[in-house]
Amino acid sequence: MAVLLATGCSTMTPARYSISVDNNVVLKQYAGATVEVATMTAADSYNANCRLMGPIEAADGMSIPEFVQKAFNDEFKFAGIHSGSGIKLDGSLTKISFSSTSGLVNGTWDLGLTLKSSNGRSMMAESSYGFRSGFDAITACNQTAQALGPAVQDLIKKVVSDPQFATLIR
Repeated sequence: MAVLLATGCSTMTPARYSISVDNNVVLKQYAGATVEVATMTAADSYNANCRLMGPIEAADGMSIPEFVQKAFNDEFKFAGIHSGSGIKLDGSLTKISFSSTSGLVNGTWDLGLTLKSSNGRSMMAESSYGFRSGFDAITACNQTAQALGPAVQDLIKKVVSDPQFATLIR
């Protein structure tokens, strides 16, 4: 029993974040703006445990808030609007949760975010990203970890496509 418990836990880590073409298309409309996500925190604790497999953590030893912050800044850099000397956005993840058992073989990442701009404006957004997880724990937890990147892409798309975003960065 002790051997089974000692060998049954492993950390599931997603791939590094990759830029979204869809987000880049939306962000191009903000040409001339200069923006940076300066901070990103999490309002609530994140339950990283996936079934009995172990925790799901972000790539490169980052926390989930650090992963989201880097993702936003990577998207801004690719769109040509990132600058450390422009508008500063401070973010707070108001929701970080996942399920690897939705409908038995599907999963979801649920993310909520509040952004506050150095210009005094703020906005909130939430997204729910669905994906195919799998039946067995190993497959389901690995698929859940790999779905974090696309879930963050969806959250960013929801934020930058919202008309309120323009008021944050101008």
